[in-house]
Amino acid sequence: MCKDYADDILWSKVLGQSIAFIIIAVNIILKIVIIQLCFWIGEDTESEQKSLITNGVFYAQFFNTGILIILVNANLKDQTIIGHHIRKFFNGQHADYSSEWYIDVGLVILQTMVI
Repeated sequence: MCKDYADDILWSKVLGQSIAFIIIAVNIILKIVIIQLCFWIGEDTESEQKSLITNGVFYAQFFNTGILIILVNANLKDQTIIGHHIRKFFNGQHADYSSEWYIDVGLVILQTMVI
C-alpha cells in the first residue's frame, strides 16, 4: 500500500511538472500557426504584418499561459452571475486566492514564464 502511495505521489509530481513543458510546446505550435496565418492573410505593409503577428502571438500565448491555467483551477460554484451550465465545468480546487493557490497555480505560471 505504501509503494502504491509513493508511486501515485511521484506520478502526480511528474505530471504537475510536465504541465509547464506542455504549455511551452503548445505556445510554440500556436506561434508557428499564427505566423503562417498572418502571412496567408497578408497586409499592405511590412510593419502592419509584423504588428498583426506580434499582437496575435501575444494574445494567444497570454490566453494559453495565464488565463487557461487560472480557469482550469477556478471554483466558480458561488458565482451567481454565471449560469449553472457554465459553473459545472469550473469546479476546481480553489474558490479564491490563497496560499494553496499560489503553491499550486502560481508555481505553474512561474515555471512556465521561467522556461
